[in-house]
Amino acid sequence: MYRIFLVILLSSVSIITLQSKSLSNEISKLLKQQQLTVFDIGVFRLKEDLINSNLVISNHAEFEQEDLYLDVITSYRNDKVTLIVSVPMNKNLKQSTYMSDSFRCRNIFNSVRDHLLKKEIYNDHRYSMAKSYLTALFSTPSSWRSWRYNEKLKEELVEMVKLQVTLRPTTELALTQKVNPVSCEGGLEFEETDLILTKKYN
Repeated sequence: MYRIFLVILLSSVSIITLQSKSLSNEISKLLKQQQLTVFDIGVFRLKEDLINSNLVISNHAEFEQEDLYLDVITSYRNDKVTLIVSVPMNKNLKQSTYMSDSFRCRNIFNSVRDHLLKKEIYNDHRYSMAKSYLTALFSTPSSWRSWRYNEKLKEELVEMVKLQVTLRPTTELALTQKVNPVSCEGGLEFEETDLILTKKYN
């Protein structure tokens, strides 16, 4: 009786093991069939670097870290990659505070940009820094390498990536003061005076 029970037990374990292995092989095949492009990898790396800029952003405004919104969005239609920095504000954003709001927006932009390009400090020209940084991000050892020596393609890459900083009102401020966000946007190679500022007043 004991031997029969042992045989049944071993048979059950073998069946479970085979089923698990079969499922494992299926998921392995499924994952290996999924395509991950160098573009996807570059966007992922950009987002990781952007998320790590949260501390430099906190030097310019007071907010809860969980309320800070950082993301990278892509537009295949416009061939554009936008780094989004949305900072919650519990004061200002009025017509009377336009100058201070615009300075804050520019300062946050500069801090995030400098954080992203910090490993390129060996180069004193910001355009070259942005080009080197983005080329490294959108490259892998197994990817097509020749484009990295094509200046026109690298210039297109720099033009494709934009950083957008938005000072957005908290829910309380928006309801009590009826204010709107302030935004500034530009490329990673942009100087402060080149930024495009957007503000709407009620």
